[in-house]
Parts: sequence; C-alpha cells; structure tokens
Amino acid sequence: MKNKIAKTLCEWGFCDEAAIEEFYPQVRDRDDIAVLKCKKSGLIFTSTSEHMNLSHYEEKHEFPHYWKEDDREKALVDSFEDDSRRKEQFLPLISNKNWVDVGTGAGGVLDLLKPYANKVVAVEPQQRALDALQKIGYEAYSDIADVPDDEFDVVTLFHVFEHLTDPLDLLNIAFGKLKVGGKIIIEVPHANDFLFSYLDLEEFKKFTFWSEHLVLHNRGSLTTFLEKANFSNIVISGYQRYNLANHLHWLKEKKPSGHIKWSMLSSNQLDTAYSNMLQAIDMTDTLIAIAEK
Repeated sequence: MKNKIAKTLCEWGFCDEAAIEEFYPQVRDRDDIAVLKCKKSGLIFTSTSEHMNLSHYEEKHEFPHYWKEDDREKALVDSFEDDSRRKEQFLPLISNKNWVDVGTGAGGVLDLLKPYANKVVAVEPQQRALDALQKIGYEAYSDIADVPDDEFDVVTLFHVFEHLTDPLDLLNIAFGKLKVGGKIIIEVPHANDFLFSYLDLEEFKKFTFWSEHLVLHNRGSLTTFLEKANFSNIVISGYQRYNLANHLHWLKEKKPSGHIKWSMLSSNQLDTAYSNMLQAIDMTDTLIAIAEK
C-alpha cells in the first residue's frame, strides 16, 4: 500500500486492502499514478502518496492557486465566488473569534472575514504566497506548528485536508492550537460526487482526478480522522459548489465551466433545489465537517 492515508485507514479497519480496486487508470497531470477505490468504505485515493510532502508546496514558485495565476490580485478574482460563499457560511462561527486558516493561498477569505474576526492568522507553506500575506500585514506562518497554542476559537482548512500525507498529525497539532470548546472546520471534495459516482462521466473523471488530491473523503473517513484526534460533536454536511447548469454542460459538452457558459440556465431557486436534492442523496461535490475540542 503506497498511499499513506489509505494504509492508515486500513490499519484502523475503516478500509480493507482486499476490497481495493482500480477506479481510474491515471490522474490528469501524471500517467504513472492511478486512482483507486475501496469498495468497503467508498474511499477514493491515489495509488501512491510518495510524490507528495510539505516541500512540494514550499518549492513552488508560481502563485498558489488552482489555475496558477501569476499574482495575488488575479488569484483573488478567480477565488472570489468561493471566498464570498465561505464568508456567508462561516461568519457566525468566526465573528469576534480568534481564527487561524490553514492553507490560505491568496487569502481572499481572510480579506472578507478579517473585519469581523477578533484575530486572524494565516498558515501557508508556499513561500511566494506567504511573502505576499506578510507584506500586506497578515500574521502568517509557513507551518501550523509555529502558531501559538491554546489561543484560537476556530481553525479552518478549505480544500487542504485532501492534500495532506499526514492528516492526523495536522489534526493533532490543530487540536493543541484551539481553546477548549474551539471548533475546526474542514471543507473537502467528496468521494461520492454525483458526476462520477452516479453518472460515471469519463470526461469528468479525466478532468477532476489530480495527483495532489491524495484522497477524496467521505463522511466516514472524515469522522474517523476527527475522532482519532479527539475531536467531538462532529457534524458533517454536504454542500454543492457547482450547479445544475454546470452538470448539464458536462453531460452535453463533456467540458467544465458550464456554470459560467450556461449561466442562463441558473437561478437561485433552481440551484438551491438541485443542491438540496444532491444533499438528500449524499452526492454533493463537497463535504464540510465541523467538530469541537
């Protein structure tokens, strides 16, 4: 077993090595890494995690963003929709609280929530982003271990947890940074995404599986990791980032960006109803876990 996260989950009994089979022959950026699935647990993961470690991010020179923008302002434009949504979702938990965001990247969500928080700290291993955050005045560190202990009410990881080779280590460290009663918020891609778990879209699988996403979590795997790190009162919710227009575009055109190109098919009422339906059948593209120290 070359994927460290899957190996750990097998040792804990959540996964079964005998139930693991190939789900897709390669990831989008490497043809030597396959995508595997455990039929027992539903977990999806890369065939190896040996290509990833912290230095992978520390050594990156481009500005840290999914689309590899070359400066912070461009990255902020691309991430504005998700940043704005997170502001609305998590404002009640972050307002007047001491908050540390891990894997901040460009830091758009910090910009939007900083006026409401009591204290904001960023953790970002990519040096160029770290320099940019510090330059504009953020208290920012390259490693969560360097953040002061027992000072925070909230720790957030927005699409970070799936990149970690040692997720339990980070959870244990995060636990120490939180005050008693503090909360951790983890947002991850979902292993039961409707487009590949039900529709089985070849083009979407070719597009979405990525060597840096070492694991696609489900409710069980998130719960298992959080419990192992002694978190309690765990609540996991489905959330749908991409709307019906996006999915219809995938079905017809076999390409991404349908939520933009076919925006005429979108309305708040329709998108909310579609999201609620996917939540009801546990096939959203995203999971959000909130747990307490």
